[in-house]
Amino acid sequence: MKSSTRQLARILVLILFAMPMTSCLVNEHRVGGGPNGIGSESIRQYYLFFGLYRINEADSQRLTRDLTSYEVVTEFSFSDFILTTLLFPLTVTTRSVTVNL
Repeated sequence: MKSSTRQLARILVLILFAMPMTSCLVNEHRVGGGPNGIGSESIRQYYLFFGLYRINEADSQRLTRDLTSYEVVTEFSFSDFILTTLLFPLTVTTRSVTVNL
């Protein structure tokens, strides 16, 4: 019983230390004058073998609705951290792509 409690405590400590690191992976790209504040669209990018093979295509141009000014934010968010933790045995990782219009 004590070893399972210790193992659970170790896992919780690892999660608590890893959660702040998820915000470190953010890439922002502004196109034209940047976002106009009319909304945002999001899609999730999935990778297999820890990022070696892209499973789906996250096309940010399709999300822009033919606008010429927008911002693309690619990040490893908290929800990506949770999904990657759950999908870790399958070697699947995720990243969120948000287009601010």
